[in-house]
Amino acid sequence: MEVNETDLLAFYKALNVLKPYAGQIVLVGGWVPVIYRKYGNVRSRHPSVRTTDIDIAVPRGIPDTGLPTLDSLLIEAGYKMEIVGSYGGAVKYELMTPPSEIEFITPEIGRSGKPSVLVQNGLRAQALRYVEILLDNTRQITIQESTATIKISVVVKVPSPAAFIFQKSLTLPDRRAKQAKDLYYIFDLIDSTSQMMGDVITEMKYIQTKYPRSWARRCTSNLEKYFPETGGEGPVLVGSQYTGGMPVETFRNYAHRVFRNLITGLKQGGDAIG
Repeated sequence: MEVNETDLLAFYKALNVLKPYAGQIVLVGGWVPVIYRKYGNVRSRHPSVRTTDIDIAVPRGIPDTGLPTLDSLLIEAGYKMEIVGSYGGAVKYELMTPPSEIEFITPEIGRSGKPSVLVQNGLRAQALRYVEILLDNTRQITIQESTATIKISVVVKVPSPAAFIFQKSLTLPDRRAKQAKDLYYIFDLIDSTSQMMGDVITEMKYIQTKYPRSWARRCTSNLEKYFPETGGEGPVLVGSQYTGGMPVETFRNYAHRVFRNLITGLKQGGDAIG
């Protein structure tokens, strides 16, 4: 199922609420491919995948600029805050109409420790590995809409396609429940145009030089596990999210070739990526 008008309305409402912090937060997760499609001049050959979750990456400490806190802005706008997990866990914000859920993530520093970090008064973000990739490598995209039900004009920050794909590839083993969607998001971006594939590979190799060399190796290794030379569960996972007109087996074979092209490109000139 693709993103629908109700999903977009919920997304725009959230952006209007969070607008005062647009320069400090990064939109991540399933809305990234949608933003690139709709506002970032990235064409797509395939249907989108529906998401109602709005994931936002934030630094481990949000500077005090005198603005109302993110927590207070969301509560005032009608979102209900809920603690995720046990005491000390992260928080999420839910809105019933239109239905949406907002969660915040932040970089995990050092060895795995507390599941969340107090990033601002009242706001605990889930601490996850590799989030710094999303915060460090961004692009700005203007979102403007004016309808009978919503009006919005905001410049948002999103990870570059290469940063998005790099981070998603690194977290694949830890996201069993969301692997199919994550792989489809990667596929959807890299298969938008032949130029996008080349641009992503070039930028990924550059981005990988900024982080531990093991991250580059792990990224390629993770992709290889799902898309080996033959077979693998990756094509089946990607195919489970596809709602277009291509026959199932044809699409799986096509997705396999796309990912193999990505893997081959990343492995070429291996010294550049560790």
